[in-house]
Formats: sequence, structure tokens, C-alpha cells
Amino acid sequence: MYTIVRWLLFVVLITVNSYVYGQYLSVHNGDNITHMPGDEVNADWSSDSKNLIFENVHNGKSSILLYMLNEDTLINLSNPDQCYRNPTWHPDGNKIVFDSNKDESDYLYSLDLNTMKVVPLFNRNIACRNASFSASARQVYFTGYDELNDRWEIYSYDFIYDNINCLTNHKLGCDDSDISFDGKQIAYCKSNPFNQTKNIMLMNWYGEHIIGFNEFTGEYPTWGSSNLKLFFVSNMDNKNVELYSIWKDGSHLERLTNDEIEIAYPIVSPDGSKIAMSVLTESGWDIYIVPFDNY
Repeated sequence: MYTIVRWLLFVVLITVNSYVYGQYLSVHNGDNITHMPGDEVNADWSSDSKNLIFENVHNGKSSILLYMLNEDTLINLSNPDQCYRNPTWHPDGNKIVFDSNKDESDYLYSLDLNTMKVVPLFNRNIACRNASFSASARQVYFTGYDELNDRWEIYSYDFIYDNINCLTNHKLGCDDSDISFDGKQIAYCKSNPFNQTKNIMLMNWYGEHIIGFNEFTGEYPTWGSSNLKLFFVSNMDNKNVELYSIWKDGSHLERLTNDEIEIAYPIVSPDGSKIAMSVLTESGWDIYIVPFDNY
């Protein structure tokens, strides 16, 4: 009996700690939608998966562009005299939220797509960037600067109660927060500037720690449409950065690409049919859209 128990425990450990290598996605099968001077990063899907916004960085200036898939059309949404960065869709679909230092400090702004009017997202004396919204639009989550401790932390702001909260307390700082589609859990990166690495962490919407993926390095976590999986990039296999997924409980770690092509900023479409990511090409970072199934 003891031998059987030891054998079963061995099988469980192997299953939990081993990677899964299924059929790889190929970046080469994706469509390059930009082919633009400069670098295209920080893409985000509209709720109907038909439009994509992203940031173009060229000659030291950041602009936000809208790509409409059905029309294969690009539209520049930025003020040519200012830098607009890290765009994300507001849940109502009629606004885009971004950060800019146009008033001499990083801050979050809202751009109304009907009027093209830009206003501050809220009124607080805090440097902030990288917004991520709950589906209800009641809360926004973002990276904010903690002046007292001189570091970047993850914050939330509640529009109904006009309340701001610091949700993390990492001595070396953190960023890249992304809230799940159901609004219940937040993935983010904990930084280690001494070895220039990051680890992905998971907490609930009010800041309670759930799990930390400390066994491997990872960046740019983004949720799959089922709220079950996280997608991210990592060089954990001592290769170029590849795309991975992992279930939110820490199981089913899977490498999804094997292209040895540098990638960053993955973002899964809400309908789960495709993923957009930045791909390093000879002309810089371009946005690719790659279709996939069963992810």
C-alpha cells in the first residue's frame, strides 16, 4: 500500500510541475497590420473583437491609433503635439482611456470617440498609468506612484464612491495590471530591478493575494476570454521570449509558440478567436494578429 501511495504522489508531482507542449501557434501565420515607422505596442481589443487600439512610438513621440479589422483601416486618434500612451477601451465602447504627461506628470485621461474631447479620468493628486477596467466600469485599476515609499504600486479607483485604494505593497514596485473579464481577479507583475526580471502575481479585486507564480519569470499578463487562463511572455526555457499560458490556479503551464521571434504585449480578443501581439521585425515592433483555436 505504501509503495502505491508513493507512486501516485510521484505521478501527481510530475503532472503539476511539468510543462505541456501542445500544437504550437505560429507567428508566421499571423497578419502584420501595421508596417509603420517606429514601434507599435500596448494593443487592446474592443468588446466586440472588431477593433484594435495600440500605441505607436516614433521619433520619441507616442500616438494612439485605431485599427478597424473589417475595413482594414487605421485612424490616428492622438493630438500631434502631445504624447498619448498605453491605450485601453472603456467598457462603454465609446471612449478610450490612456496616460499622458501633457500636464507635466503621468496621468490618466479619457478620450470620447464621438466628440474627440479629452478629460482627466478622475481627480486625484497621483501619478498614474496603465489603466484596466472592470466590466461594470465602476472601478478602474492602474499603476500609481506611491510618493511616500518612492515606488509604483497597483491602485483601484471607484467612480461611485470617489474612492482610491492602494492594493499592493511590494518594496521593489509592480505594474502591468489586467483585470479578468468577469471583474473578479487582477493579474500584475512584481518587479525585481536588481536582476531585471518580473514575476506574475494574482489578487482579487479588493487586493487580497491569491497566488504568485514565482517559479518562472513572466511579463505582460493578459486574461483569456474564459477567465480561466492567463497568457504571458517569458524566456523560462532559456530561449527567446515565447508565448505561454497558465491556469489561474497555477496548473497547466503551456508554451504556445516556438518561433524564436521576439514578442511582447499579447492581448486575447474577447471572443477568444485570436490574439494580438507586438512582434519584433526588421523595421521595429509591429502588431500581428494571430488566429487560434481551443485556447
